[in-house]
Amino acid sequence: MTTPPPEVITKTRVVDTACDWVKPIYLDKTDVLSDATAKAILAHDQAGAKNCNWKPLK
Repeated sequence: MTTPPPEVITKTRVVDTACDWVKPIYLDKTDVLSDATAKAILAHDQAGAKNCNWKPLK
């Protein structure tokens, strides 16, 4: 009598680590940006505020 091999059960788990390595982009008052770059930075920081609970500097 032989024993059947054990059943292997696979479970997938998604772990979002984006907030661990993505940070807000801070600008200096002397930085000069094109409109497109300013819009890209604003979109990045707004997404981080929404998804990672970034707070403005005080």
